[in-house]
Amino acid sequence: MVRNSLLGAIALSLLTVSSARAEQVDMLLCLAADVSESVTAGEYDLQKQGHASAIEDPEVVALIQAGAYGRIAVHYVEWADQLQQYAEMDWQVIGDMATARDAARKIRHSALPPWISMSVRNTSTSQVVEYCLRRFQSAPVAARRMVIDISSDGTSNVGARIDVIRDLAVSRGVVINALAIEDSLSPFPDGTHTRPVGGLVRYFEANVVGGPGSFVQAAKGYASFGEMIRRKFILELASLQ
Repeated sequence: MVRNSLLGAIALSLLTVSSARAEQVDMLLCLAADVSESVTAGEYDLQKQGHASAIEDPEVVALIQAGAYGRIAVHYVEWADQLQQYAEMDWQVIGDMATARDAARKIRHSALPPWISMSVRNTSTSQVVEYCLRRFQSAPVAARRMVIDISSDGTSNVGARIDVIRDLAVSRGVVINALAIEDSLSPFPDGTHTRPVGGLVRYFEANVVGGPGSFVQAAKGYASFGEMIRRKFILELASLQ
């Protein structure tokens, strides 16, 4: 028992030293794009292109460079149900226009998720939050500010309760922001998934977002997604000033 305790203390010490030596950035930003079955093929493309364009926007890059370290790290994941999270672009450090364009290119040209053609792709917002929490732990760089940036057109309808997982993330110092995509071309006849009682923005405010300065923005359909995600990035990066 003494030996095990000693080994545990050594491992913790090594982890602390390793974290202290890791490259510092101003923010770890996990971009989580909903590609469940309520998202059409056209909406999928608008969402992917919108994220890519926002990352390489000159105003966004200028705000990144204005941070204390002048760089952030971004991870982009497309998600649906509990077993459906797909990421081709691992953590990418962005500190200038060249690295921003490289990240945008990787997002634009990433392959389709292998499960995208499945007829049933439910929406597990709670699972993608847990996924991002794991990615924060394995990031090759370190930051005091960790943000999960969720874009979705519907409620979490499978998996753990999203408010419970939201509270877990906030307890670990993570901020969750959301972009609610309203007026989606939903395949659900009754509309309860994409048009919950009280509206999608209110749903996200009550159940999904959390942490200091967290917020929800609304996009009126996917056509306005690119501009709204750009504005969302600007708000998130402004918090670093």
